[in-house]
Amino acid sequence: MFSKVFYPYIITSMISGLLTLLGSVGIFISIILQRKVERLQAILEEFIDLSNNNNMNLSGKMYNLIQKYQMHYILPQNPRRIILIYLNATLGLALTLWTLLYFLIYEGPFIWITVFYLLPLVGIILIMGWFRRLLYYLISIDSTPLLSSIIPPPKKLHSVSYLSSYINLSVKSVLRQARLSLLIKQENTTGTKNPWVVTLKEELSFDDFHYFLVISDKDCPLFISFGEILFDFPIDSITGKPCPIKKNINVPIGNFIVDNLSDDLNACLLIFTRGERNPLKYDLDLKFSNNYYTPASDLDISIEHQITYSIENNQINILENESSLPFIKELSSMFILNNKINYLPINNNNLNKGMLISGDPEVYVD
Repeated sequence: MFSKVFYPYIITSMISGLLTLLGSVGIFISIILQRKVERLQAILEEFIDLSNNNNMNLSGKMYNLIQKYQMHYILPQNPRRIILIYLNATLGLALTLWTLLYFLIYEGPFIWITVFYLLPLVGIILIMGWFRRLLYYLISIDSTPLLSSIIPPPKKLHSVSYLSSYINLSVKSVLRQARLSLLIKQENTTGTKNPWVVTLKEELSFDDFHYFLVISDKDCPLFISFGEILFDFPIDSITGKPCPIKKNINVPIGNFIVDNLSDDLNACLLIFTRGERNPLKYDLDLKFSNNYYTPASDLDISIEHQITYSIENNQINILENESSLPFIKELSSMFILNNKINYLPINNNNLNKGMLISGDPEVYVD
């Protein structure tokens, strides 16, 4: 049994100590949160302003802004560790002292009602544990979704669907800064025929979209590829730093074997993203030079109003299709957001789904 004379004083001291500790922690949390939000929102607004400059190449500035955003978003590892050590030591010392006070006022013999006198201590331990978790979330914001709705993580800034759905940026403006391009190059192999490898290139690694590509030679389809582009860059193995975005990304999206290609090919690329109802359309005129095909001029980017779609349960549903793009109707049921690349060659303008090849994208950097 605990002393009825000293027990109220112990509870009063515990409550006052808890309120003082939580008050100081609350002030610390509000200061951190306010300064972090202000800095990150300022960078995000500058990023949005750059994205709206359609006619300028600002990919370098956007890359630097995302790196700067990450610098303010993530607290370095050593300060983070020091704060946690200090916090654990403070909470541990307070709990130890309060537990000792309980022992000092304990008077035997033991009866079961004594357990109820321990409930305030148990409640205080739970409250302090919850506040410790809250502070951990603030200094390790990259490890929790607690504030992601207010402060998006840096990796979200290269997601076209996120920028379109939650920040209401124009997909056309964002992908214009990504500088999407197409490269078709003949690969040297030991076989009798060398395949043409199709590579989707990006100056900045914007992702989280579904594409549909048709390559034709004199209006005769030769190759079709479709799938989801979704990057997940690992943490640097040497520095331990996360990588929110990269430059000069290459995504091989298939290959085909055709003899006697003309020097001029044309391609149509559709981009489907969450938060939109009409896909983005790239019209590419490809010229042959030095054993590969590349766009002859700046890409013609427009919104394809003849196609209307929706995305439900990671499935793209084509609601209306009045375009003349070949085979999109036949293949639209396979438009699934699963981070897979699908492609197949077209022979004599005939679609054979049995020749469809699927696989994971093998992304590499120039």
